[in-house]
Amino acid sequence: MSHAAVQGLDNRWLVKLSIAEAAAYLVRHGFRLYNRHIVIRHYDDVLSQEYKEFQEYVQHEKRLQLMRQGLEDVALGIADDLDEELQNPM
Repeated sequence: MSHAAVQGLDNRWLVKLSIAEAAAYLVRHGFRLYNRHIVIRHYDDVLSQEYKEFQEYVQHEKRLQLMRQGLEDVALGIADDLDEELQNPM
């Protein structure tokens, strides 16, 4: 997930336009620079998407932590069972 977290951070521009029609046009059509199509997005949309991705990352980390804790609990339970068997052989 670390790669996705930094994806697209190397080439960002914040452009403020005083003419709403020009901003709307750029968002709809983008523009070409050095024969590449550049996609323009509203700043609020970018922030919203990044926040959603951050929330997904946090949930993923919480699930991993719970899994790790569960595995530790299972391992401790197995170790306790083995200790008991070694102390009380049948």
